Amino acid sequence: SPQLLTRFMAARDQKQIINGGFWAVLCVIGFDVGAVLGGMSGRTLFPGLADPETILPEMSAALFPDVFTGIFLVVVLAAIMSTVDSLLLLASSAIVRDIVQKAMGIQASERTLSNLARGVTVVIGLVGLVVALTEPASIFYFVLFAWSGIACAFTPVVLCSLFWKRTTKLGAIAGMIGGFVVTVVWTIWFKEKFYDLYEMIPGFIAGFVCTISVSLATDFDRDIADEVDSVRRAVGPVF
Repeated sequence: SPQLLTRFMAARDQKQIINGGFWAVLCVIGFDVGAVLGGMSGRTLFPGLADPETILPEMSAALFPDVFTGIFLVVVLAAIMSTVDSLLLLASSAIVRDIVQKAMGIQASERTLSNLARGVTVVIGLVGLVVALTEPASIFYFVLFAWSGIACAFTPVVLCSLFWKRTTKLGAIAGMIGGFVVTVVWTIWFKEKFYDLYEMIPGFIAGFVCTISVSLATDFDRDIADEVDSVRRAVGPVF
């Protein structure tokens, strides 16, 4: 995910990257195992619950004192807010810096760009709020769909950029667009026709195919390859 990748990009040295990757994977495994075990325990303790997504709050209220339940809910809300603010800032920065300033070549003062970023942040936040209030689908569905789109748009491009020097700028753009579009199209029109095949699979394949094919069809920038080699020599082997 881009909001996590930027943390590694800001690391001081190779040791920090390796340690950060180790602890990140370890924490994610712990969180995921805890969530699965909590859900399984909740289904056993509260069979036939009207809204399965309230299992953890229901378990907390039934098994622990009210003070602990309040702390638990605050922790959940804090985790939600910390993720939301990172994604909002990332999205507004991508639109203003990457699209408006770099891709479109629009030059403006820092104050104008800052105001534009604030406006984009407000618009994206309002769109997310409207979707959350009006869409009847479950939160779990949205999480799967969102992470599929993010993974298919960025992971193939990142992997090709790291391990294949022939990757070009246009190939990376095509890979991001192709992976994301295929994920959305597959979810809307094809998923039910193919035995509910998880949308990340075709989206991932499309991201790699678009990145590689467009990179092979476009001019190769030797300066970028030399820069990648210099970074690899400076950082050293990661594994």
